[in-house]
Amino acid sequence: MSQAVIYRTAEKIDISTNPGFSEDMKELMAEGNYEIVIDMNDTVYISSVGLRTLLSTQKECKANGGRMVIRNAKEMVMKVFEVTGFSELFTIE
Repeated sequence: MSQAVIYRTAEKIDISTNPGFSEDMKELMAEGNYEIVIDMNDTVYISSVGLRTLLSTQKECKANGGRMVIRNAKEMVMKVFEVTGFSELFTIE
């Protein structure tokens, strides 16, 4: 992955924080950034709205020849990815 933008997520990605996260993703892609690393080192919780934002970001990146990678996902976040099947959809490092 070359010249990727690294985005650090908040402690929680839920109904109250997702609007900011979603807007940040839209802004990054509007600026032509389609190589995005989502650093989830600080995130201990993600809800379905956060999962939807990640999925739409990934789709947009792929549609524009880029990719989204998730790094440093904690155990609880990984469990959510696994239970929902998203661990098969995302590139997780």
